[in-house]
Amino acid sequence: MNKSKNKGTKTLKNVRAFGVVKTILAVLQETVGITIKSFFPHPYSHIFCNHKNKQDFYLAIHRLNKRGLIKKIDGTFRLTRRGEKEAFFAHLDAQALLYKPKKLKWDGYWRMIIFDVPEKKRKYRDYLRQMLKTLGFKELQKSTWVTPYPIPDFLKELLWEERIKRFTRFINIKEIDYDQDLKKSFGLVKN
Repeated sequence: MNKSKNKGTKTLKNVRAFGVVKTILAVLQETVGITIKSFFPHPYSHIFCNHKNKQDFYLAIHRLNKRGLIKKIDGTFRLTRRGEKEAFFAHLDAQALLYKPKKLKWDGYWRMIIFDVPEKKRKYRDYLRQMLKTLGFKELQKSTWVTPYPIPDFLKELLWEERIKRFTRFINIKEIDYDQDLKKSFGLVKN
């Protein structure tokens, strides 16, 4: 089992570094379209764009439009096909940063994610691995990750993403032989 320190830990710095462009994409993933007025009341704009002004928003909109990720239709900014893919990942990143696992009593089941994503889809594999680290999963062995806690819905969205779903498996397990090290790493047993 990999005992390296979890580098995916969420911090206030990560939230501040999220950026206006990524925030706009994440908001658009949740809505049909946005106007300038509808962006600022959205919770993501308060969390990720605190102290940003409308000029930053206009510049970000311009960059997204120039990159072909959004277009303006009837006064509303909407995602293009290219933008939908980036917005999907921006939304997952936002959800991961805001995720606070509930302190639950362990139900005795391990949740295991196994994946074998091919090299040509390396970007997705690396993203999945980083997401698992961010959410506090432990690497049992290469491409096999485990947690005692329920899987958040946004992680299920990633696992079911069309480009990788046939390369991933999610398993609920009652027993893992010799799991004392895992229990200890998740704080499920007293030292």
